[in-house]
Amino acid sequence: MGNYPNLWPYQEAQRIIERWPQKSRYILETGFGASGHPHMGTIGEVVRTFYVAKALREMGRESEIIVFSDDMDGLRKIPGNIDAPWLKEHLGKPVTRIPDPYGCHESFGHHMNAELNEMMAKTGIQATFRSASECYADGTFDEGIRHMFRHMQGIMDLVLPTMRPENREGWFPWLPVCENCGKVYTTRVESYDPDAVTVTYSCTGSFRDVHGCGYRGTQSALGGRGKFFWKADWALRWYVFDVDFEMHGKDLIDSAKLSKAIVRLLGGDPPHTMFYELFLTEEGRKISKSSGIGITMENWGRWGTQDSLNLLMFRNPRQQKRLSPETVIQYTDETLTMKPDDPQYPFIYYRGDRPDLGGLRYSDIINLVNAISETDPDILLEYLGRSFGHERIRANEPFVRELLEKAIHYYEDFILPTRKTPELTEAEWAMVGEFEQLIERTDDPEEIQTGVFNIARAHGMEPKRFFQILYGVLLGSDHGPRLGGFVTLVGKERIRELIRAAREKALG
Repeated sequence: MGNYPNLWPYQEAQRIIERWPQKSRYILETGFGASGHPHMGTIGEVVRTFYVAKALREMGRESEIIVFSDDMDGLRKIPGNIDAPWLKEHLGKPVTRIPDPYGCHESFGHHMNAELNEMMAKTGIQATFRSASECYADGTFDEGIRHMFRHMQGIMDLVLPTMRPENREGWFPWLPVCENCGKVYTTRVESYDPDAVTVTYSCTGSFRDVHGCGYRGTQSALGGRGKFFWKADWALRWYVFDVDFEMHGKDLIDSAKLSKAIVRLLGGDPPHTMFYELFLTEEGRKISKSSGIGITMENWGRWGTQDSLNLLMFRNPRQQKRLSPETVIQYTDETLTMKPDDPQYPFIYYRGDRPDLGGLRYSDIINLVNAISETDPDILLEYLGRSFGHERIRANEPFVRELLEKAIHYYEDFILPTRKTPELTEAEWAMVGEFEQLIERTDDPEEIQTGVFNIARAHGMEPKRFFQILYGVLLGSDHGPRLGGFVTLVGKERIRELIRAAREKALG
């Protein structure tokens, strides 16, 4: 297969080729639940799928990425980040048949799809967008639906044993949309005709505090009048689109196995799948669209670059990651210092090489903004030029200004609200005075760093504690960058001003 780096996209691409060596073009799919705003996990699955497509291309195989929106799903609850209590009357209806709470698109589902496509455009990844509502309504799924109706009993035989006993009675794989009230999760199929592809149903079910309207009728399963429950729906799209690869969360391993079994029942060849660990919030909770919990790509883009998000998605998908504002700094720093010969580099910078900033880190910029309490990009550019070279900064000014904009947002969102002056003893302030004398004696960053250790030890203090004191005085925090380099970046005069201001504030 060639000598490719030992990285997971190449490994997955090789598995795909080995399974279908006769193919020259592969279909890769990823899904999106349109029940709430798309978040960074949503777009991350697309980016990761693209990495496999990129590896396939390097191996001489073409591919197409399908981004599929489950916008025929009913809305089960009002997302926590959408202030529209009137949505309660539409619970249970397909999201593309619910008014847009923002009033700018055809429906709730169309609004979320538009957000997804906007996010997709920012990645620069070419993909084919597919809507479940459209596929069920325009005939794309018709042959697949007919085929599944002919195998309905077999599908039930596969699914029912996996369900809890109390949920099996009356369960059926097809969910009709009620002709009277428009709900999809309150209908119950009483009988079906596999030849006519029709169902007789009653709208007598309920979930949470949503109840059916009591209507009873018979209708076709074609023309967008219903949908399969999601595991059969997953199998349907795999079968119809002849999907070769799809990633999914670790929580869907058993569901993927069941959907594959349904595809085999239909006579199809299910895709090769890969699971990934889920992103967690800083508190260890699962990121959720419907609850409004989690870092959205919009927010990530407010603080970090697209390249940093690329690295987050590339780095060991099987490892669970907690996300916090500090995560953005960590990954942005790594992308800014990644060497071009790093095997990860072509995946992170798939849109072009990174500008050479001479070792400038995102954390340097954030510390600079914090230290001088300045949000004017022109002034900040001047400071950066002193440390990293005016010519280099000017040559890459658009990129540097983007970093400055994000650093300023980070400063305003996370640092200013928590910044505080430490309460120090007279002896501790005297040690800060010795630090001032130290930076007057030398400009060498390493000598400054070593000098801080020496001051602490001379007073019988743990160096870690003295660094915390200095960070508190200079940055209003208990942690920060290497002090030697920080003094060089900010300048001695500004360091003296910060110490003077902190002392005056503390001593009144």
